[in-house]
Amino acid sequence: MRKRILLYYIVLIVVGMTITGFFVTQLTQSLYKDEVKHRLLTVATLFDHELSQASKGGSPIDYNALAKDYAGSLDRFYNLNGAAEPADVSGNAIESRITVIDYKGNVLGESQTDYNSMENHLDRKEVQQAIQGKTGEDIRFSSTLKMDFLYIAVPSTYAGSVIRVSVPLVQLKKINSLIWQYCLLGILAGLLLTMLLAFRFASNISRPVKALTYASKEIADGNYSKRADVRSKDELGQLAATFNEMAEKLDKTVTDLKDKNMKFDAILNSMTNCLVSVDHKMRIILINSIAARFFGIENQPADDSILGRPFIEIIRNHQLNEIMQQTVSGNSSSENEITISMRDEGIYRVYASPVRSSDGSAGNSGAIMTIHDVTTIKKLERIRSEFVSNVTHELKTPLTSIRGFIETLKSGAVKDPEVAARFLDIIDIEAERLTMLINDILQLSEIENKKSDINISTHNLNDVIDEVISILKGSAGQKNVRLIVDAEPNIIIQANRDRIKQMLINLIDNAINYNVENGSVCIKAAKTEGRLVITVADTGIGIDTEHLPRIFERFYRVDKGRSRNMGGTGLGLSIVKHIVNLYDGDITVESEPGKGTEFIVQLPV
Repeated sequence: MRKRILLYYIVLIVVGMTITGFFVTQLTQSLYKDEVKHRLLTVATLFDHELSQASKGGSPIDYNALAKDYAGSLDRFYNLNGAAEPADVSGNAIESRITVIDYKGNVLGESQTDYNSMENHLDRKEVQQAIQGKTGEDIRFSSTLKMDFLYIAVPSTYAGSVIRVSVPLVQLKKINSLIWQYCLLGILAGLLLTMLLAFRFASNISRPVKALTYASKEIADGNYSKRADVRSKDELGQLAATFNEMAEKLDKTVTDLKDKNMKFDAILNSMTNCLVSVDHKMRIILINSIAARFFGIENQPADDSILGRPFIEIIRNHQLNEIMQQTVSGNSSSENEITISMRDEGIYRVYASPVRSSDGSAGNSGAIMTIHDVTTIKKLERIRSEFVSNVTHELKTPLTSIRGFIETLKSGAVKDPEVAARFLDIIDIEAERLTMLINDILQLSEIENKKSDINISTHNLNDVIDEVISILKGSAGQKNVRLIVDAEPNIIIQANRDRIKQMLINLIDNAINYNVENGSVCIKAAKTEGRLVITVADTGIGIDTEHLPRIFERFYRVDKGRSRNMGGTGLGLSIVKHIVNLYDGDITVESEPGKGTEFIVQLPV
């Protein structure tokens, strides 16, 4: 900007001085011509007087001799007074020229040239004007002398002739040259002075402009606290003050917007449900992080890669696209329950509602969709329904058996002591089985409803394992199953002794029941990387891979007939799973049909 101002000043000075020089030159030329014209008129008047004096003698006038004598007298007069004598291009002196011409254009006398050889001058402009009684005037360029001549012609008072006096305008070139020299010097002096003033003036203007430019660039880059430091009291100072006031308001507005956006983002991204909003052209204008992860686009920045793109391009699901399209076009809310296969197939409840236009028009400006994962709810509903069905079935079987034998006894079998004793034994077995089932259900319900266990105390795990082995040693001996314990000594745990004991009984009892003759059950316990690892491995029949994901479900049996015959309720492994979860642990199973099964329990120390 400073360079531009300096350049403008230089151009203004050059143009101003040039225009001034031009008008001064024109004025000087005009004054010089007027002065020469006045001098020539004086010469013509004096020569006319000479003619009138010469005519009084009565003899014919020699116009040629008289013109030469008078012109010579004039030249001598100028030389005596120090006037520069004009010269031609060859440097030869040019004398004043006087010509006498009659009204027919014939030359009667000439001070410098042979008048007899001169052409007729009737067509000359100054001659025509003099013949009409006026003072004739003309400036013509002499191709011989290579300069302009000023011709003045006046009518003579004697013998109907015209007196013409001419002089070369040789001084005019010198004057013009001198004027332009002074103009050039003025331009140079003006440029030097002006550049100093212009530099200071440009600095005074460019400094606040630079400050404003720098401040605006900083604000554009996000530094909203930047202010322009301009202390002048002129328009630039007022502009800077207004700019700073605007920056202050902008800083406050941006801070408020950031605060609101942070709150909005925190609320939006803390939602547990997916949320997506589109405009009236089905382009995404809002999406939370849960939805981004759900649709597999969590690695793409929302502001660059998602917002503004078509809904169908980002969310490739026909059902969701159809629901959103119907909401936008139909301007009505909808609720649907659909099955979506993204990473894992699940059941989702979808709510879609239009976003009303801010101007209150009948249309809408888009739609918003929320997606709720109800897979767990549906699964719990299914588990509850299956649980009720299984409990009913499990309770119905022993009750039906008991009632059947009671009816048989009532019918007369009670009178046969042997039959009655056998029936009562069966009723007792079924009643015991019914009691076990009810106890397991109550126990499972109790564990499931607890967030943390009670009666926590410090125990030696080795003592608990030994106690469990002594309880199950009899059932293991009936099947010739060896119980092998491989536990680190003095493993101290803090837990409810009864819960740990029940967990081990269920796991080891299952390992015995589903083992083969002369098989073995190996119980291991060790501390590894801050966790207590307990494994129960058998050499039994094993479990098919298809059953492994469901063996911890309530009442789930791999071989239902065999499990029921062994007196199992189908709740043992479910109770084990809930006990492990109660202590924030983890349980896994590895099995291969015909080779055995291994349960691995990991509990925090």
